[in-house]
Amino acid sequence: MPASSPNSNNGSSNGSSQGSRRIKLTLEYDGTEYVGWQVQKNGPSVQGTVAGALETMTGVGVGLAGASRTDSGVHALCQCAAFTTVSQIPVEGFKAGLNSLLPEDIVVTEAVEVPASFDPRRDSKGKVYLYRVLNREIRSPLLRRSSWFVRWPLDITRMRAAAVHFIGRKDFTSFRAAGSDAPHSVREITALEVYDRSDETPGLIEFEVRGTAFLRHMVRIVAGTLVAVGAGSIEPDEVERIIEAQDRSVAPETAPPGGLCLVHIEY
Repeated sequence: MPASSPNSNNGSSNGSSQGSRRIKLTLEYDGTEYVGWQVQKNGPSVQGTVAGALETMTGVGVGLAGASRTDSGVHALCQCAAFTTVSQIPVEGFKAGLNSLLPEDIVVTEAVEVPASFDPRRDSKGKVYLYRVLNREIRSPLLRRSSWFVRWPLDITRMRAAAVHFIGRKDFTSFRAAGSDAPHSVREITALEVYDRSDETPGLIEFEVRGTAFLRHMVRIVAGTLVAVGAGSIEPDEVERIIEAQDRSVAPETAPPGGLCLVHIEY
């Protein structure tokens, strides 16, 4: 199918053909039922689902490039994607048409025309992720798909003390999943905040992570490490040792995907 063709993976159309246009989409989705953003053989992807809807609208396969390869089960409030088309459908028509075709767990919040050279991944200046932990004795049916339910008590002061050790440009090999195809593990985290949202939702804790780019599972391993610190399994200052080790085996478990959401991409 065109939705799973190589072009749907890399957005290779360059906008050079006469009359072509480059369209940028902003997408919100619940990633629970998908294998992730990127087209894969083992199940439905967000990329493939949107590309399939675009093909229905335009009558041809469309190369759809995304800003972030969110993992299986990960959500997005603000994923950006772009495609090139010769269709003369107005941008608002793309927004309305896609939303009439897409399933309820994916929606286009904005569609705009951009320069032909626009690349949603390479042109990104930074990304913001939010990881949510529900820390209380009773689980929440309403938050089960969008948070990590942790019964044991977590100390927010300890987690905030640990968070400062992640900030800066560092080698995050210890926070890189096996199978990552990144050429190196040096990344920069520009901010990491630990928020107590219990006044709004009892037991809710949020980790807001800002950076220029991230490794596969990096934010989820950071979240798992903060929870381990909050539980008293490791000391806040041990984060420095884990980073310096450049060894995934010394870092705590990877947090579940459902708690993670891509909330903003800076251009």
